[in-house]
Amino acid sequence: MEFPLYGQSAGSPVKDSNDMPNVKVRYLGAFADSVPSKEETCSFTARSLGALLDQLLERNGERFRSLMINPETGNLRSGTTLLVNGQRRDLDHELSDGDEITLLTPVAGGNTS
Repeated sequence: MEFPLYGQSAGSPVKDSNDMPNVKVRYLGAFADSVPSKEETCSFTARSLGALLDQLLERNGERFRSLMINPETGNLRSGTTLLVNGQRRDLDHELSDGDEITLLTPVAGGNTS
């Protein structure tokens, strides 16, 4: 099942290309265990957070996809946190060169008292 967050093919991120803007992507929680590196800098062809996520979903494989996407709805899993420069952002948020994107899986458990 394809997950077109932004409604268009976004292409693939290219590590450290000099002619494209760069973003740093940090994977936290279970995302960090589903990718080869917990942090990476990528050049991108995407201009929105949603289009960048399309690229990351395509590249990072089925385990990453299963953590990110609810298979019943095809949407982001409830509780998934997407931060750009430390601020929660929507999928249509426009990205800029040097942005830091943090992806965090939902957190469960904890002390209720």
